[in-house]
Amino acid sequence: MAAFLDPVTPGKFDNMYFKNLKRGLGVLASDHILFKDISTRPIVEIYANDQKVFFDDFARAMEKLGTVGVKDEKNGEVRRRCDHFNKLNV
Repeated sequence: MAAFLDPVTPGKFDNMYFKNLKRGLGVLASDHILFKDISTRPIVEIYANDQKVFFDDFARAMEKLGTVGVKDEKNGEVRRRCDHFNKLNV
């Protein structure tokens, strides 16, 4: 089973997710909080009203994520399957 976070344009990368939040169409409870909370509502408003700002901020965030060190088998845990818990970490 799959649920799209943006049921209006699920196959398109755009700012419709934020427009949907303003309409009360968030899929998850955490989605609704983004618009209801006074500290995050302005961000939702900006991204809903200006797709270019969203794209620019998204691009910068992806660049930052690209600088995060990637762990390998020597300095971290490489999971072959992520659908079950490691019994030591539960």
